[in-house]
Amino acid sequence: MSKIRYILLITLTLLVSVQGFSQDKELIQVVVGNEGNFNAANATLTNYVIESNTATDGVFLDANGVNLGDVAQSISWIDDQIYVVLNNSQKIVVLDPDTFQQTGQISLGEGSSPREIVKVGEGKAYVTDLYASAVYNVDLNDYSVADSTIPAGKNADRIINHQGYAYVANNGFGADSTIFKIDVATDTVVDTLMVSRGPAGMAIDSDNTLWVVCTGYAGDYDDNWNLIEGTARPGGVHGIDLDTGEQVAHGELQSAGSDIALNEEEGKLYVNAGGVRAYDIATAEFAADTLVKGSFYAMGYEPVANNFYLADAKDFSSAGEVTIYGEQNGNTTTFDAGIIPGSFLFVYDDMTTTSTETEDIATHFTLEQNYPNPFNPTTNIKFSLARAGKVSLTIFTATGQKVAELINDYRPAGVHSVHFDASVLASGVYIYRVGTEHGSQAKKMILLK
Repeated sequence: MSKIRYILLITLTLLVSVQGFSQDKELIQVVVGNEGNFNAANATLTNYVIESNTATDGVFLDANGVNLGDVAQSISWIDDQIYVVLNNSQKIVVLDPDTFQQTGQISLGEGSSPREIVKVGEGKAYVTDLYASAVYNVDLNDYSVADSTIPAGKNADRIINHQGYAYVANNGFGADSTIFKIDVATDTVVDTLMVSRGPAGMAIDSDNTLWVVCTGYAGDYDDNWNLIEGTARPGGVHGIDLDTGEQVAHGELQSAGSDIALNEEEGKLYVNAGGVRAYDIATAEFAADTLVKGSFYAMGYEPVANNFYLADAKDFSSAGEVTIYGEQNGNTTTFDAGIIPGSFLFVYDDMTTTSTETEDIATHFTLEQNYPNPFNPTTNIKFSLARAGKVSLTIFTATGQKVAELINDYRPAGVHSVHFDASVLASGVYIYRVGTEHGSQAKKMILLK
C-alpha cells in the first residue's frame, strides 16, 4: 500500500461529519484498535482489507516483534503517521501506516493515563489524561512533553480541535458535566460549557454547532451496593452554538454510550445507546425505533457507504468481533478482531501520497541514508533544507525508545551532516528521524558491534 496522506479518523467516541466528504471515495481498509485486558499488555491492531474481506490481527506485533502495549484507548492520524494511545503503558506509539513499524514514541511519564491525542497546531498536539484531570502539551517535532499541564475537569476524556480552540469533555465517569474550551494559542481554559452528566463523544457541524453525547450517571450506592434512590442522572445529546455558547438542542436519554456520529447530509446524529439510535437535528427528537438493535461496545460510522462498524467485546477476555451494518440495505458482514475492539481508523483509495505530494515534501527537505550502514560505532547522517527553520534529529530504538537527540534548534538552508557516535548503545536496529515544520522523515540504520 502506498504512503497514506490523509485518513478519516473515527475513534471510539469521536466521529466526523460527511460534509465536504466526496462520495466518490472508496473505503479500502479499516484498522481496528483492540484495547486488550488491563495489566496484560495484550492490546493489538486488526487490519481489515475491504476488497478481500480479510482481517489480520496482531499486525503491530508482526511488524515489530514486540507487543503493542497495555490498553489501546484510541487511534489518531497526524502528519502522515498513526498514533496509538496506550493508556496503561503511559505512552503513545507512532507507526508507519505502510508497514505498521514503530517510528517513534511519546512517553507521558509514570502515573499518567493518556486517553486521546489531537493535533492543535503546527508541530503541536494535546493529549487528555483520564485520571490526572489534565491536558498535556506535546511537541510533535521531537515528541517531548511540556513540564506544565493544562487543567481539566474530572476524568478528561475526549478532545476535539476547531478554529483555534480545543474542547475537552470532562466525563468524570458520570460525575462531571463540563466541557472546557482551551485557547490553543495561550494554552489556557477560556470558557466552560455545561451539559448533562458524563460528556463524551463530540462532533462539529458546518453551522458551528458542537454536538456531544453524555453517558449519564448510574447513581450512588450504599455500603451494600444498593442504589441510593434519586442519585441517578440522565444522559443524552446536546447541541451547543459555539458562536454564542448557548444550547440549541437537547435530547434526553436515561443512559448512553460514548459514541456519536454526525451525518449532516441527512440531518442525523447517531448514538450508541442500547443499539444505534438516530437523532433528528431539525426536530430535536430521537427516532422511535432503534436503528440497529443490540448491545455494542463501540460504534464507528463510515459515511461514504453509510455503514456502521459495531464492536462486540464478547466475554472481554477472548477475541472480539466487528459487524458491518448497512443502513440502506440492512446487510451485515462480520470479521474477527482482537480482545475488546474499541476504535476504528478508516482508509480510502484516494487518500494516498501522490508523486506530486512526494515531490512537494522533497522541495522542503530530504533525508539520506546514513553512511556507513551497518556501522560500528560511528556513522554520519546527512539531510538538506531548502529553507532555514527549526529542525530536530532524534534517534530511537526499534521499539520507539528515544536514545539520543542530536539536533533541536534552527538550522540554515543547505546540506547538513551530523556525526553520530553509538559507543554506549547495544547492537541492533535504530531509527533516525528528522522533523521540520513541513513534516518528518525517518529511516532505519543498523549498529553492528
